[in-house]
Amino acid sequence: MPEVEINDLGLVGEVRDTPIYMLPPEAFNIALTMGVRNGGLERLLGWEQVFGTPGVAPHFAMPIRTASATFWLYVSLTKAYGYDGTTHTDITRTVGGDYTASTTEQWNGTLLGGIPLVNNGIDVPQVWLTISLATPLTALANWPATLRAKVIRAFGPYLVAIGVSKSGTALPHLVKWSHAADPGTVPTTWDETDATADAGETDLPDVHSGALVEMLPLGNTMYLFKENSTWKMKYIGGRFIFDFGQSAWLPTTGILAARCVTITNDGTRQVWATQDDILWHDGNRVKSILDQRQKARLFNEIDTTNYGTSFMFDNPPQSEIYFCYPGPGKTQPDRALLLKYGQGDNWVVTSVDGITFRNGVSGQIQTPSSELWSDGTDTWDDDTGPWSQIERRKVILCAPASTKFLKLDNGPHRDGLDFAGTLQRLGLAVLGKKRNGEWIVDFNRWKQIDGIWPKVTGGQITIRMGSQRLVDGPVTWNPTVLYTPSSDIVAYPGPVSGRAVAIEMSGASGWRVDGYKMDVLDLGSF
Repeated sequence: MPEVEINDLGLVGEVRDTPIYMLPPEAFNIALTMGVRNGGLERLLGWEQVFGTPGVAPHFAMPIRTASATFWLYVSLTKAYGYDGTTHTDITRTVGGDYTASTTEQWNGTLLGGIPLVNNGIDVPQVWLTISLATPLTALANWPATLRAKVIRAFGPYLVAIGVSKSGTALPHLVKWSHAADPGTVPTTWDETDATADAGETDLPDVHSGALVEMLPLGNTMYLFKENSTWKMKYIGGRFIFDFGQSAWLPTTGILAARCVTITNDGTRQVWATQDDILWHDGNRVKSILDQRQKARLFNEIDTTNYGTSFMFDNPPQSEIYFCYPGPGKTQPDRALLLKYGQGDNWVVTSVDGITFRNGVSGQIQTPSSELWSDGTDTWDDDTGPWSQIERRKVILCAPASTKFLKLDNGPHRDGLDFAGTLQRLGLAVLGKKRNGEWIVDFNRWKQIDGIWPKVTGGQITIRMGSQRLVDGPVTWNPTVLYTPSSDIVAYPGPVSGRAVAIEMSGASGWRVDGYKMDVLDLGSF
């Protein structure tokens, strides 16, 4: 009985809604809560609570690194708090009362020369001029009283605002920027009529492309995303200060919603969700991450009313990006696509369920050392232990529904709950390989499979196999069998026979698969 060995499972990942006869044997129809790790597929780690109990339900957070410590500034819909690794303290403005945001996606933030700024488009932007838990946020100085902006970002020494309204009049195509700020200060003016200052504004003329929604710098260029176009903003100095070009950089491609753009961990590419695709660019090349069928499946799943709650963030330690979105009938994201990069232009896509958070941001986590001063016996010169413990570039998740901060890729559970990782492949009709390495796939011949040799490490999993009489026909599944990697070599979920077979592996403990081998008996044509 010939052996068929399928390896390199991390090359393709999950491909749904593509005819199974077009899939390579390494692909899966379902790769749920599985991530690509060193060429194989692993069940993802979970997320667990960090930072103790927040003072308010966190909707947005940003880390601020000072010379001596890491602080986290976070906001609910109405309050602002600071966290220094030990204490949560209310730093809401003392003048103006509580903030008046109504949704998570209204909040955004930026750092201007080390000064944190948070903004919700309704209240005057707030800055933390002295980064101390004893100092509350204050209104951004020199900000015009009747001006509001949905998004504010730092761009060098400038602040840039979009989604602008003046005296209640919306200006959806206007880009407005401040005068350049000196280090450690905020801009002195936003007055575009002041000939002695660099402050200015301009309307992007393609009104048919919808409103400005989001912006994010990459290198020395600010990328401005409308609903259906993308513009470049470059500093040129002189009379005009910034150059926007004669027309949009991408005249028919915009962004799905605010927060749906991020940057890869090496800082060389932006990734964003459009109205019908997920793309990346490096300032020159623009490429799609999804194939045509994946696009159709994704955008058929996104709730057509609440798509604006979607968001995207980078997970730097794993070189992967989460695109979180609400499924049909959901108001908040409950699922995600996981986009693995770092393999040239090839991106591997898997999926994640059970999303319960509404924001994600990477930063340093600093916590005090657990050693008590009274327990120490070393002299100052001999003591090599840390005063604090720092974890770098970790992703913190904001979960306002449970009033928690969660750390991604931490532990085997999701806030104490078990979850499974599942791989499923339907329509597998492989008989072997040719001498040149090409797969022999034949949907006309009947095949029988009894045992499977999984290259699995980690916890116990279940395996089941099924058969299909027709290429796209229903699957008749056999009962599952348990497979324990530490003691088992072969699993026998068969025998199954058909023109194609199906395989499923699932487990709620940490496990990894690099490949599998099967004895395939060719029973001929029927």
